[in-house]
Amino acid sequence: MLRVEKLAWREVLVFSCAFLLLAISGTTRAEELRIGGTGTAIGTLRLLAAEYSEKHPETRIRIVPNLGSSGGIKAVLGAAIDLAVTSRPLKQEERQLGASEQEYARTPLVFAVAAKATVDAITRQELAGIYAGTRTKWPDGSPIRVILRPPSDIDSDLVKGFSAEVRQGVSAAEARPGVKIALTDQDAANDLEKIPGAVGPTSLALIISEHRALKALQLDGIQPTLQNAASQAYPYSKRLFLVTGTRRSTAAESFSVFVRSPAGRKILVANGHWLP
Repeated sequence: MLRVEKLAWREVLVFSCAFLLLAISGTTRAEELRIGGTGTAIGTLRLLAAEYSEKHPETRIRIVPNLGSSGGIKAVLGAAIDLAVTSRPLKQEERQLGASEQEYARTPLVFAVAAKATVDAITRQELAGIYAGTRTKWPDGSPIRVILRPPSDIDSDLVKGFSAEVRQGVSAAEARPGVKIALTDQDAANDLEKIPGAVGPTSLALIISEHRALKALQLDGIQPTLQNAASQAYPYSKRLFLVTGTRRSTAAESFSVFVRSPAGRKILVANGHWLP
């Protein structure tokens, strides 16, 4: 009888311990925060997420790549992600569906070449010729390869706004067979690094946060620094927004506050953003 009682108490103890472990694991299970959108922001988002997670271990952040701004907005409206990051403001129809945005930073839009390239500067007039196909060689005689973004991409819109001549040149390049089109921000950076003589648009934030082997060119004699962007001496920047849908999780709200906090702003500035 004594043996039976001892076995019973042992079973009770094992069951109690198992129940306690399950209860603890259930209460400490990390909440998942899903974020995605423009490739411009992905590198810095990973740095922000790492810093945030140290202070909020109860939240596990998953960065969803290759959505783009429009894809990120669709995903947050469909509750596939909790927070979208975009390089354009919302359209009216997106707001009507329940999305809302908040601008959190800007980063210089730059023209970049491989870090080892000998060219350091370019003008809008030269860009117009490169896009139009009338300027085909760098000063050292090496061939120029322009990297396009899709016509619907915000980078294409911004570049077309440089001047009427640049707009005409970009339109000509879009219609010319064989011109390389990079679908995502990361694809464009890869092409600029690997294709000899390549030149195209990217952002200072992407170059710094992803440690890209790229060089941002001086444009019309102005360096694309944060100081020059903030003073409008260098007038070409990408605006970045945090976008939420109709369902706003506590984790998404908390992370958005962190991004705009002194700790978040320090990471942003260190990675090529200026703050409006």
